[in-house]
Amino acid sequence: MTDVVTAPPASATLLESNSVNFVPHSQRHGTPRNLFTLWFGANATGVTILTGALAASTDLSLLWGAVAIIIGTLVGSVFVAYHSAQGPVLGLPQMIQSRAQFGFVGANLPLVVVVAMYLGFFGGGTILSGDAVADLTGSPVWAGILITGVIALALVIFGYRVIHVVARIITPVFVLVFIALTVVTIVNWPAGAHHAQTSSGFSATGFFLVLGVAAAYHITYGPYVADYSRYLPADTRITPTFWYTYGGVALSGVWTMILGAAVQIAYGNLGIAQALGAMAGTEGAFLRDVVLIVLILGLINIGALNIYGAAMSSLTIANTFMKKWKPTRGLRLGFMIPVGLIGVVGSVALSADFISAYQNFILFLIVFLIPWSAINLVDFYLVNRGHYVLDDLFTPSGRYGAFNKAGLAAYLIGCLLLTPFVNSGFYTGYIGAKLGFDLSWIVGLVLPAALYLVFTKAARRRASAPETGIPPSAEIAASSQAS
Repeated sequence: MTDVVTAPPASATLLESNSVNFVPHSQRHGTPRNLFTLWFGANATGVTILTGALAASTDLSLLWGAVAIIIGTLVGSVFVAYHSAQGPVLGLPQMIQSRAQFGFVGANLPLVVVVAMYLGFFGGGTILSGDAVADLTGSPVWAGILITGVIALALVIFGYRVIHVVARIITPVFVLVFIALTVVTIVNWPAGAHHAQTSSGFSATGFFLVLGVAAAYHITYGPYVADYSRYLPADTRITPTFWYTYGGVALSGVWTMILGAAVQIAYGNLGIAQALGAMAGTEGAFLRDVVLIVLILGLINIGALNIYGAAMSSLTIANTFMKKWKPTRGLRLGFMIPVGLIGVVGSVALSADFISAYQNFILFLIVFLIPWSAINLVDFYLVNRGHYVLDDLFTPSGRYGAFNKAGLAAYLIGCLLLTPFVNSGFYTGYIGAKLGFDLSWIVGLVLPAALYLVFTKAARRRASAPETGIPPSAEIAASSQAS
């Protein structure tokens, strides 16, 4: 594959016309470089800052919190980038491709978790933006949630192209403003900041909590990324798609998470939005207002991505039961608008005291989302090596069937086997309690992937030689050629 530059087709309109369908080659355009801007901007937001700020709730020093954030982000971003590289090859949304691992109907199981994930991140981001609007204007938090949530919904209605344009505008502004805030944080660091002056504060419990949260947070971008890279030309190489996505996610994640941890440690008695405003305010009201405005704009941008993903995933679920529905622009909007409104109303209802709930939400996602990521990547890169019959992903009677027993068994058993390693506020397993920290995200990456390989190989052996006389290797080769 070669890295090419193509212009958008002359017939392209401002409103996106695709939903869960294959993106025609005539509508493919852009280069992988665009993915760096998109994902740097999407990840450099208040939700990422909030996730980094969770380090302040542990007994780690800022130094050890930063080390855990760096390791977790660098590891988690690998999986995101590999998901992104699938987009140009298939031209499909990520969760449609999951039907190859779980079956046409079976893919709805991880899809339900993905919808919950999107709405949870949308809610967290919208609540933060509501806090920032309230801090900036003195309005009630609920009013700020409504304003920013509706703006995000308006943005997502226009779709992929407009989201890219907004990301290209917001990213350089965010970079400049938060570079200034980073400098201010270093220069005006409060002398009595809670346990931040020592470089020796370490605990295994806090370290693995922060490392796991950082890794899991970035892995949860997996269901997003191919939805956007699918618009790149089909001959786009995997390597640049991987590295531009990885660079955008990892660089912004390390920077903004550490900044969030530092600011939250400095102002531990404030919420993160107020803490950012307070830190910026040490250099005057003007910088404080600019920081809050840019924070709000970034949250609106990622909020739009979350509504987009929740609607696409909901549409995918509905499509398995309403097979006569055609993937039209009107149908896409018919899902995005109500999904967005549900997210806004839910954010207003749940806006009080959500910090601990947010941490548990991230750890909850580990149990149900990371096994999906492991199975999906193993299937694409090791089992089918990028070769799929796309038409069969849209019917339960195709080669992938209504239910893929190998994928569903690996997923359910993997989720079950990782639960003893969980150590969180909502649940602590036996091994997690003995260790004193959470390792479930590592188990969730390794065991389901291994199980899927074993189950898939066993299924192909049963379907091959004795009855048909075709060795497994020939069957796989024939499948690849047909794709």
